[in-house]
Amino acid sequence: MGKISRRNKQLKTSIKKSIIKRAIKKRRKNQHFDEVAAELMTLPSDASIEYNNSYYFASHDEKGNAFFFRLGQRGGVDGPIAEIWFGATTYDGKMYMNSQMIYKLDQSPATVKCIEPRKKWEFAFSGKMIPVKPGKDLIAEPYGNQVHAEFRGVFTSDKGIFEFGRDTHIDAFASAMAAEKWTKDFSANMKKNVQSQTRTEQIGHVATTFKVGNDEYTMDAPALRDQAFGKRIWSYMNHYSWLVGSLVDGNAFNVVTVYYPVINVKGLPTGYHLQGDKYINLKDAQFPRHFKTDGIAPAQGSVTAQFSDKSNVIVDFESKIIFPYVFTDDHGGYNVFECITTFNFNGVKGMGIAEFSYNQDKNRLV
Repeated sequence: MGKISRRNKQLKTSIKKSIIKRAIKKRRKNQHFDEVAAELMTLPSDASIEYNNSYYFASHDEKGNAFFFRLGQRGGVDGPIAEIWFGATTYDGKMYMNSQMIYKLDQSPATVKCIEPRKKWEFAFSGKMIPVKPGKDLIAEPYGNQVHAEFRGVFTSDKGIFEFGRDTHIDAFASAMAAEKWTKDFSANMKKNVQSQTRTEQIGHVATTFKVGNDEYTMDAPALRDQAFGKRIWSYMNHYSWLVGSLVDGNAFNVVTVYYPVINVKGLPTGYHLQGDKYINLKDAQFPRHFKTDGIAPAQGSVTAQFSDKSNVIVDFESKIIFPYVFTDDHGGYNVFECITTFNFNGVKGMGIAEFSYNQDKNRLV
């Protein structure tokens, strides 16, 4: 009976995958993604508190300088707000993070400007930061006094854009959705609850200047740019694990799995291995189970990923410091951990970001 039950389950899963693939192919055939329009997207004047328009940049050089920068623009009850993450490490061992996360948008110390769609962006921060050091579990602990910081960056790229709705491998969508129980409410909940975010990524290069206190640091290194806009309620998500990095061979990678209430059995894997100018799509990823259930970012670990060129890759990572960011909304709370990290991607060394996030309701981390 056990073998028959397993065969029946496999048959049902196969049928569900076929249905999903047909639906996705039909939808994609009728879609046109306007890359230039997406690049020029700004926060709508009537944006609700659930609407997010965010920009993210990250880079690391071989000397030990690194930064991540996020400006999230969001509608607010008393007017639009800015959600800011900004952390940096320097070659001489210093570490800093922004001392305040939420601002009124017109008072934001962080700014972003598209100079030429798909080609060039400028971004900056002018405000207070606080020195930090790795504490328990590598979580950044403040020490010393706040300092004023001035940061300027220019991102340029000749690479294409990866749009997650358009470019995520169809097998990844199919496997994630087929793993769920298809109750009578499943389809309605998918349409209602999965957040309608458009998210793009691009690999490029940055030139930056970072002035903090009496020190000045410069970088000229490979970089990642990410933009997302649409509905985002932080506490709606259960969890995600995200590894992204630039490799010493000139390539880059992105491996992520995200869990929502309606896609929580297997999670949705998405990402790529950028080889030269070609994105090799991620088909599946196996993050250790405890990465999801522990509720706190792992300091190191190993992940297995499968790509559309049939390659199987082991990604080892080790973080240097972990920056915590906490969100609350009308529906609950959500913790994000941003980790400055080194990688080994099937024997090729790299540097980048490991990002892990957790719903504050631990019953959701199952």
